[in-house]
Amino acid sequence: MEIADGVFTYLGRLGDKIRPGAGSSSVTVVKGDYLVMIDTGVVSGGAFDDLVSRMKADGLDPRDVRLVVFTHAHWDHINAASKVISRSGAGTAAALKEIPYIEDHKKNFNAFIRDFAEFAGEIFPLPLPVARLLIRYAWGRQPGLTVSQSLDDGDTLNFGREIRAAALPGHTDGHMGCFIPDAGVLASGDLVDFENSEGMDLNNPRSSYESAVGSIKRAISLNPDILIPGHGEPVVGRQRVREMLEGGLAGGLEYPALIKGVLGKTPLRLKEILRAVFPGTPFSTEAMRMMLVLIVILYMEKRGEVRRVVKKGRPAWVLGEKQE
Repeated sequence: MEIADGVFTYLGRLGDKIRPGAGSSSVTVVKGDYLVMIDTGVVSGGAFDDLVSRMKADGLDPRDVRLVVFTHAHWDHINAASKVISRSGAGTAAALKEIPYIEDHKKNFNAFIRDFAEFAGEIFPLPLPVARLLIRYAWGRQPGLTVSQSLDDGDTLNFGREIRAAALPGHTDGHMGCFIPDAGVLASGDLVDFENSEGMDLNNPRSSYESAVGSIKRAISLNPDILIPGHGEPVVGRQRVREMLEGGLAGGLEYPALIKGVLGKTPLRLKEILRAVFPGTPFSTEAMRMMLVLIVILYMEKRGEVRRVVKKGRPAWVLGEKQE
């Protein structure tokens, strides 16, 4: 779908069930002297074949893609890159902090689950080999990739028009958005996600609550006319975009108070806090929301607002001494 002059967006797939292609990210294609693709989605479940068909229906040939830009390293955003590259010989670009994860699939997997260390067992009750198999079932095997160009905040890609790299850390420490100034479009990756999360998208060990707050404010300051999130429908209209981002920010700023509201002197484990803060969370999104809660709790722990104890051999939390 052409959402702005020469800017095409292709909606990803819902991640509500574990199935091939589930949660494949949205893809943005920018037409200038050649095509630049922002994220690729996944191959499995026919997701990539569907992307190719939709591009061709818009008069775009995937063989004309000369550069693939990754907003970050997660498999649902990069898995189909090898297919694009094999067709077009495209180069690749990403923020420097993301490159080691894109180029090393084992490091990437560990940074998504295993690096939660003592919390991994509660978030993912299945053995890690089973979790790995489920990820491969949904997103496919991650092929080897080499990133040919690193991008810093403010770097500009020129190809008859401009794409500006905008550092938007929070989801990961190297997470990046792509701003297309002549169209007023911001491809924001996983800065916010109202489809699989609660707005602020903090769902892995590399997430940072404090960084995410700053990045949403940064995105608002860009005054985009169109926002293309990594998951969910695009938002069109400057006022609607601002309202959506401000809503995500306001909701995120409430997280510490919500967590404090359910804590007291009786220790609560992570899952207990999740169910009190977000009652009725479906099983399919429970792990993602539990990670969000954990990232906020760890931020609060550093500030002395909550204190970690042990309950039945697992980490639990009570209110800390420092309260604002």
